[in-house]
This record gives sequence, structure tokens and C-alpha cells, in this order.
Amino acid sequence: MKQYTVTGMSCAACSARVEKAVSKVDGVTSCSVSLLTNSMGVEGSATDAQIVEAVEQAGYGASPKGTATESENGKANNSLEQLKAAQDALVDRETPKLRNRLIASLIFLVVLMYFSMGHMMWGWPLPEFFNGNLVAMGLLHAIGRGRIAAACGHRQCHRACQQHR
Repeated sequence: MKQYTVTGMSCAACSARVEKAVSKVDGVTSCSVSLLTNSMGVEGSATDAQIVEAVEQAGYGASPKGTATESENGKANNSLEQLKAAQDALVDRETPKLRNRLIASLIFLVVLMYFSMGHMMWGWPLPEFFNGNLVAMGLLHAIGRGRIAAACGHRQCHRACQQHR
């Protein structure tokens, strides 16, 4: 089966029209046109020139597979540019931002855990200023929770911290 590239088809009626035109050529025993791949397979003894002429008479373009015309070379260059653009679109730009937010959240979390729970759970020394100073502790918690929520960037965390203030 000889393979051809068909250009200019946009619907099932186009592919049916090409298939009908090529089937009428003397020497063609079977013809199969694929709209999805813009290709055509032809069996028979007809020459490439006869088949290409029949397709062109139907109002479309055709060339045997493996031979590229100048316009197809231009399309190949465009598709290469499209491929590069698609690869550029797949570059992950969000993960580094999320990693930085996570690191900032963890730093604030460690500081907040030290001041709020360290002296109770692990016996860590608390700065003298915070000993018995509940106002300072409350302010530290309010500031710390807001910073953690802002650093992580989640609306739910930020809303929860805003409600507790």
C-alpha cells in the first residue's frame, strides 16, 4: 500500500471526497483516507502522478510520503517552533514558589513552637521577657499565626488565623 500525505482536509466530507476522487482513477483497487493523520493509503497500479492529480482535481493537495514540498518544510519549521513553545509551557514554575513558601512557613513554625510549647513540653528555657508575660505570648502567637498563613499562601489558613485574632 502506497502512502500519501493529503493537505487541505478539514472534515469527514473532505476525506470522503478525496477517497471518491482517487477511487475513480484507473488502476486503483482500494483507497483509504484518514482525516486525523491527513494521510491516504492507495493500493493498485496507478502512478503517483495520477493519484496526486486526482486529489488536486478534487481541490486538495497531495504528495507521496517521504517527499516534502517547500510549504511542508515551512510547516515543519512552524511545528518545531510550536514544539519548543509547548515544551516551554511544561516548565515547572510553580514548584519553586511553593518550596520557598514552605521553607518560610517552617521557619515561622519552629520559632512559634519554641516560644509557645518548648518550655512546657521539652523544658527549653524561655527568654526572661516572656516568663509570665501573657500579653507578649499572645502577641507572638497572633503575629506568628498570621505570618505562617501568609507564607503558606492558603486562603483557608489565612481565614482561620483571621478568625482567631
